[in-house]
Order: sequence, then C-alpha cells, then structure tokens
Amino acid sequence: MKLNKRWQPILLTTLALVMIPVALTYTDYAISNQAQPEKLPEKIIAPRVTVLPISTGSYNSVIQAFGEVRAVDEISLSSQLTGRVVWRNAKFAVGGRITKGEVLIRIDDTDFQTALANAKQAEAEAALALQQEERQREQAARDWQRSGIKEKPGALALREPQLKVAQSRYQAAKVAVVQAKRDLALTQLKAPFAAVIVQRSAALGSYVESGTVVATLRASDQAEISLSLSANQWQQLPDNPVGLEVALQSRDQSGVQWQGSVQRLSSTIDANTRQRSLTVVVDQPLDQATPLLFGSFVGAQIQGAQVPDLFALPASALTADGYIWHVVDQKLQRVRRAPLFSAAGQIFVPQGELPESIQLVRKPMSGYLPEMQVQPRVAGGGR
Repeated sequence: MKLNKRWQPILLTTLALVMIPVALTYTDYAISNQAQPEKLPEKIIAPRVTVLPISTGSYNSVIQAFGEVRAVDEISLSSQLTGRVVWRNAKFAVGGRITKGEVLIRIDDTDFQTALANAKQAEAEAALALQQEERQREQAARDWQRSGIKEKPGALALREPQLKVAQSRYQAAKVAVVQAKRDLALTQLKAPFAAVIVQRSAALGSYVESGTVVATLRASDQAEISLSLSANQWQQLPDNPVGLEVALQSRDQSGVQWQGSVQRLSSTIDANTRQRSLTVVVDQPLDQATPLLFGSFVGAQIQGAQVPDLFALPASALTADGYIWHVVDQKLQRVRRAPLFSAAGQIFVPQGELPESIQLVRKPMSGYLPEMQVQPRVAGGGR
C-alpha cells in the first residue's frame, strides 16, 4: 500500500523522535558499564630538612652588657678669692688636659702681697713686744726677791697678765701670716687632680668673685662604666667577680677594644630598670692606643661561671618567636627556649625537658608545623 506523499514527512519525523531517546539510553548504559581505570594512591613527598646532631655540654657563660663611659670624679672648681684674672694657662680650654697641681689661672695678687707683708711686720712687732714683756716679767721677779718681802708675789707683781696679752698678740700675728700666705697661694688656681676641662667660665681680664665657678673638671686617670645586669646574668657571675677582667668594645669603631676590670658591685636595685649594676674601671683611658673618651657608649663582655646542661646552637636555629625545631622519628618538633647567653656566633640554651642529644633543624622555615613528616639530612653529609 502506498502512502500518500503528504504523510511521508510526518511519519519520518515521528520515527526520528522515537529513536533519539533509545539512542541516548543506550549511550548512558554503555558509558556506565565501561571499565574504569584503577586509581593509584597519591604519593606525598616529605620535605627535606638539614639537621645538626648536637649534645649538651658545660660552657663558660659570656655576660654581655652596655654602658656609658664616665669620669670617676667630676668637680666644679671655684675661686676662693675675689679679683681680676691676670694670667690664663694655654691649656685652660674646653677639652684641654691638665696635670695635677698645674696652674689654670692667676688672680691679681698685688693686694695679697701687701697683706702678707703687713702680716709679717705685725708678727715681728708682736714678737718684739713679747720679748720685752718677758724681760719685764723677769725683772719684776728679781725686784720682788730683792725687796725682802717674804710673801709670794701676785700675778700683777710679776706682770703675768701683760705677758699673756703679749703672747696672745704674737700667736694672732703668726696666724695672720699663715692666712696671708694661704690667700696669696689661692691667687693661683690649681688643678686638684689630672683632669679634662669640660666647662670654663673665667677668661683673661675677667673679674671673679669668691665662690664663682671657674671650671668643671673630670678626673682623667680613670674611667668607669656602670653595667646593669639582669637577675639571670647575675647568676652566671663567679662568686666574687671583683677584679675580673672585662673586654670593652667600641660601638662606633669596629675592632677597637679596651681592657677593664670589675671594681665594685652595687648593693641596690635601680628603681627604674629593676636591675642591679656593677662598675668597671679602666686606668688611664685617654692614654690608650685609641683613647676611651668620656661620654661614649661601649659594649662589655665578662667571662662568667661554667654552666652545665647547655645546647650550643647556631644563631640561625632560633626563630624570631623564640622556638628551636628538631626532628624525632622523621617528624618535626618544636620547643621554646630563651638563650642564656651568646658568643662567637652561637647561642646557648638550657636543656630543659629535651634529651641530651637532638637532631637540630639548622634553619627553620616559617611554614613548618609540629608533627610534619620530613626527610632529615645531616649538615655536611650526603643524601
């Protein structure tokens, strides 16, 4: 039977619509029943870390501190006389060095020379008057004896009051001479010790009053440095650190050093820093190969007592937040440690609860986590 040509397109379209779902269903079935490839477990590669095998030991502590160089003595030198400055030492200037007993300035001594001459004349006159009074007393005693009077002579008869007055006047005249000599000597203002001049207020031709500050002097024969130490540092000192040598380093000039020694220990705690200090002295600081100048800041190293049960670590092994990392059974572990001291590029930390020997991570990374699996490699060794 022949279909009408008019129905043929409709029949073909209907047949296509029926076959499409059948084809899709078969495709899904074929895909779902296709053999799946076997999944392999992902292989985790543990990072490599460089470790240092280290063990505890006993080490001499090195105590480090900083301080300012100061003079042992500093005074304000005043004139004890009033007068005009007629001479000035060429070294009498700020920064100048002077020796003990060296004259700094001279005050016009004309009036003091005159006063000394008058005092000497008064002393001579008093001495003469005393001699005359002594002769008169001797004469009065002889006269009394020749008089035949059997009674004991009185004080007036022997001129004893007059003699005492003459003696007092002579003693006063002698004291006046001593005072006049002293005043004349004070017209020369001298340095009481070897010193550096840090301030000067008297110039040639100026008029100074008694009590006027002429200069400020710092003793130059010794310098001292006060070092504040923590309680932990004090515990590292020997039992009697007085006399212990101290190495001082310049903060401004690399390689410049001086030697000092511990002179005394403070018996109090500073109210601001809550620390106790010790004082280091350096003899003849300005005569060193490189002068140790007052007012400069220096670092100090003191060899302390021997401390047991310490790990010596490279500085790179301590993280910024105070941890050291080590490896146990190929896993990372960390522990917080505060260094007791440092020396020669190493830091020294107490053992604490750690074992005597550990595999130290030399350079910890910021991404490390505790219990992280790693591949440790000994520093300087092979794979």
